Amino acid sequence: MSKFSSSAKDNQAHNIRLYVIVIGLILVVVNSYWISMNDFLKGLNHTYMSLFSNAIFTLFGLILINLLARKFLPRLAFTESDNLVIYVMIVVVSTLSGHRMTRFLGPIAHPFKFTTAENDWRDLFWRYIPDWFTPRDTRVLDLFFSGESSLFTLNHILAWIGPTLYWSGFLFALYIMLICLNVIIRKQLTDYERLTYPITWMPLEMSRDGSSFLKNKLMWIGFAMAASISFLNGLRAFHPSLPYLKVGWRVIEFSDKPWSYMGQTRISFQPFVIGLSFFMPLDLSFSAWFFYLFKKIVQLLVGTTTGLRNLYFIEQSMGAWIGLGILTLWLARKHLKQIFLQVFRDRNIIDESKEPMNYRTAIWGIVLALVFFLFFSYKSGLSLWVILLFLTIYCFIGIGVTKIRSGLGLAVHEMLMIDPSRAITETLGTRIIGPRNLTVLSFFYGLARDQAAHPMPSQLEGFRIAEQSKTNIRKLLSAVIIALLVGIPVNFIIYLHLSYHYGAGVWSEIAHMGRESFANRLQLWLTSPTPHDYSTMTFMGVGFGITSLLLALKMRFLWWPFHPIGFVLGVSPAEMVYIWVPVFISWFLKLIILKYGGLKTYRKAIPFFVGLILGDYTMGGIWSIVNATFNITTYNMGWHPVPWWE
Repeated sequence: MSKFSSSAKDNQAHNIRLYVIVIGLILVVVNSYWISMNDFLKGLNHTYMSLFSNAIFTLFGLILINLLARKFLPRLAFTESDNLVIYVMIVVVSTLSGHRMTRFLGPIAHPFKFTTAENDWRDLFWRYIPDWFTPRDTRVLDLFFSGESSLFTLNHILAWIGPTLYWSGFLFALYIMLICLNVIIRKQLTDYERLTYPITWMPLEMSRDGSSFLKNKLMWIGFAMAASISFLNGLRAFHPSLPYLKVGWRVIEFSDKPWSYMGQTRISFQPFVIGLSFFMPLDLSFSAWFFYLFKKIVQLLVGTTTGLRNLYFIEQSMGAWIGLGILTLWLARKHLKQIFLQVFRDRNIIDESKEPMNYRTAIWGIVLALVFFLFFSYKSGLSLWVILLFLTIYCFIGIGVTKIRSGLGLAVHEMLMIDPSRAITETLGTRIIGPRNLTVLSFFYGLARDQAAHPMPSQLEGFRIAEQSKTNIRKLLSAVIIALLVGIPVNFIIYLHLSYHYGAGVWSEIAHMGRESFANRLQLWLTSPTPHDYSTMTFMGVGFGITSLLLALKMRFLWWPFHPIGFVLGVSPAEMVYIWVPVFISWFLKLIILKYGGLKTYRKAIPFFVGLILGDYTMGGIWSIVNATFNITTYNMGWHPVPWWE
């Protein structure tokens, strides 16, 4: 703990006031629109990192406003608990906003708009698409993709009200199932394994009553450095003569063999990534950049030179992530047995008073969600075993991500193409699955394409925040469910509104998701059916085996330097590609501070790295508001390789 920390004044759980929930719902809607506008028009992604920039920006604004409220309107001032309830509501709903869950609506409308005589989609798979999945009227869809129209016409509302309700129900059932899974594993991860939840540290310290957060000079130095970079780079949109500080990623690529075998390498220096990575354990940050370079130099360079041209990195990563979920449940087997005995044998073994809901309710929640999915499967023509296998793989990945983020605070976990549909089709083959199942599975593509904002870890971190801030955890869960009931349909409406106003064809992500799902995958699956792939299964097994071995070595030998998650991040096609340099910088600085300054100096340095995050997020948030309000491009927090005007 840093010197910011202070113990709770009392052990009594704070209740949640109604007007706090109302304000939270308003800010949930505002954040959903803000995220979608920036993602729709400018490609700015607030939820790529584990610590959502929009939520931290909103929390910081609430804290500053609260300083004035305490002075002039003390009765309306928020407490620490109030701020954090709103923060958690925003985070949970943000996992489906913009670039995340809601974008899977893109593939929903795609097959009826982009069918041609050449691709023959009408005869190939139209008959397998249920009528209630999406509108088929070309007049409705033409305006959806071209824009310069409005969602709020009777014809458009009637066309979309059915699909919106059906898919909102699907997402709500999915989120409830994940919440119930988190309730079941919470005690294992929090109480038995004593995971530290690093991602929750910053919002907790920012909100803590009487903390010295806003008075720390080192924090403001880091804040000023990061904010200045973002400010100057944003101003260059209006004054091109100003210098551009190149913190965003740039591409390095060798043209001569054998170095060209390594492909593109991206270099970046984003301040907020340096700040976030400082909270990762040294062995994890070291392993992350080490295994990334290991993949580049050893597996790609040496492997290709010696004739190993395809090492199935996606499949290795997929096997590793699924394996992490399985291993997490295996380590929790004693706890799961106690839950079974308590629920089904009426034995009073576990204290459930501090849980978001009792275990019996959680199990019933999972059962009811599964009943919904089975009904959905039956009505859509999807085989029951396919939907159950899809959900099982999705939950294994979610549990693995939740375990690792709760314990190690991963800065990012973009699992590009590590999706259940790919795992099913590549291992079993498309022939055994059949065209109807393949068609319906294609509509789930956007749900799990990269999973950088997987709902499970954010939900469990919300429970942790309630515990640490002495907030009534069951009331918090009620607030979260209310936020989802409002946020899910609101996100659909925002998405449809922006599409009809600006044109879904303008938003490259929508067209891109549709192309990937139907042109690049479904069309190939149906025209060139494949049997089960032994190579895919082998390399998934390799990923699972290496991860299990590294985990066993890490648990047995404390000195073992390689963390299994570092391997998972390093071999993945996405995670470390953009951030390996700032992770290396943060690792090196932390190593030097601990080696020569000790733990005391490390604790003193923490506020500086917090300032890097907050400064980058705050100035980046201001520029993103400018982007969304005036439809101009300023600065996107360092994600673009160069500004658009160069």
